[in-house]
Amino acid sequence: MASSSQTSTIPSTIPNDSWLSSFMHKYTLSANGSNFKDWEEKLRLAACEGKLSYLVDPPPPLPNTRSSADVRNAYEDYHINSMIVKNFLIFTMEPSLQRQCIKFHTAHEVFSRLSTMFSQAPRILQYDADVRFFQANLKEGQSVSSHVLKMIEYVETLDGLGCKIP
Repeated sequence: MASSSQTSTIPSTIPNDSWLSSFMHKYTLSANGSNFKDWEEKLRLAACEGKLSYLVDPPPPLPNTRSSADVRNAYEDYHINSMIVKNFLIFTMEPSLQRQCIKFHTAHEVFSRLSTMFSQAPRILQYDADVRFFQANLKEGQSVSSHVLKMIEYVETLDGLGCKIP
């Protein structure tokens, strides 16, 4: 774990010209994960400056007291950079997801959790919305306006999940 003197080396702001800054201003992961696939693709493309390893590679093992100074320094550098990438990931999420992911220690843990949560979620959400849309019938005695409003809600849900209905 980084000591307090090393923690202070983590920048409090991200330079405006960095890939992190440009990504944060363009993409936000929704709480239901409906845009996870797109967010993940954009993240992988944006992470070409050597940051992808913090997402996909597990952290190095914790050095012991007999480890060389180089091993301890490499671990500290990894930890500091992973925290920067973790914070970036959290900044690109909706608040409810932020609260769920803030407890993780590394960017790898956050990204693994999101991948587990959302790799299938958009397809499941879309399937459920498709079923509700295509099985909706105007029941006898039901007002047409309430039925139309419900259908509009279904279409908007599907549109948000990337399924366009003309």
